[in-house]
Amino acid sequence: MDTESEFSRITIVGLGLMGGSVGLAAKNFFPGITVVGVDYEEEIKKALRRGAVDEGYGSDEVTEAVKGSSLVVLATPIEEIVGVLKGLAGGPEEDAVVVDLGSTKREVCATGWSELESSSAEFVGGHPMTGAEIRGIAGAHPLLFENSVFVLVTPEGDATPGSRKLEKFVTGLGAEPRYMKPEKHDAIVARVSHLPQLISICLMGLVGNESDSLDHLSMAGGGFRDMTRIADSPFDIWEDIFETNGELIKEAGKDFLEELKEMIQNLRDEGLKEAFRDAGKLRNELPESSKGISSSTFKLAVMIPDRPNALGELTSILGEKGINIRDLELQKVREDYGGTFQVYFDSLEEARKANKVILNYGFESRVVD
Repeated sequence: MDTESEFSRITIVGLGLMGGSVGLAAKNFFPGITVVGVDYEEEIKKALRRGAVDEGYGSDEVTEAVKGSSLVVLATPIEEIVGVLKGLAGGPEEDAVVVDLGSTKREVCATGWSELESSSAEFVGGHPMTGAEIRGIAGAHPLLFENSVFVLVTPEGDATPGSRKLEKFVTGLGAEPRYMKPEKHDAIVARVSHLPQLISICLMGLVGNESDSLDHLSMAGGGFRDMTRIADSPFDIWEDIFETNGELIKEAGKDFLEELKEMIQNLRDEGLKEAFRDAGKLRNELPESSKGISSSTFKLAVMIPDRPNALGELTSILGEKGINIRDLELQKVREDYGGTFQVYFDSLEEARKANKVILNYGFESRVVD
């Protein structure tokens, strides 16, 4: 394991799912790092109990909390990130890096680059393309970023001195850094994340508005379930996204409606067959190891320590509990630490059962959504 980092002390503002996971992963993979957390008192207590932070500050003590930190991670809702950036100009250490974890980038990046323009600290936009079903610090996990894309946003979409430092750090957390301009990032997520959320809500609304909606739901198969899996996402995590990326979501929606309208009008046209074929071909090009891609299997990300027969222990434990492994895939090798494996199961119930068993035996693992 590479235990060295460009950053010896980091401050994380916001200790929910993302911020808490950064803290846990940093402590796990860079043991020499000191992690400072900023949040409400109750959240600080939870983060300290979980070992995600070494020190805690209140939500009104950001300026004090960032002193001495070479990396500042902003992991609050988007509008709060903007507010923190506006009060941060005099706080970060010389040559510190400030990164946010927000889901949209244009407003946040414009604010960050403007507010830190005269500072020796550098702002870099960030967006880890991963998540979990459980929100807050309770859902935080050191393997949350494993094999996920971590977008680094710079003015020209190229590496900068600060982003080069971040590359090594996010790679150490298990993620794959990828550069983009803020405009490109927001246009892409409008189509692959934000519009699908609205479509999922609309599909549920379409069925819910029927007088016999329960009959509709009782006949809904796997396709409908897959298409509406994200329909129960809470609105409060989407409100800022719609506020800051609304026009690009509208553009994506108009394009989608045109495509849908054309298909509906040509249900007997030969071109529809071609559209099915092209869609299937493109769907097969989705990277299967990426987070959030539906598949017919359910999996765990498991960290296997670097000791003799550790993998054999894992498979034996599951076998003794009558849990069948469908497949096993090595994802990443960490020097002097071990490796991360994807362990596949036939059902979500089996994956969750296996995760509980594995955790009880001291392995680090999480169900990959």
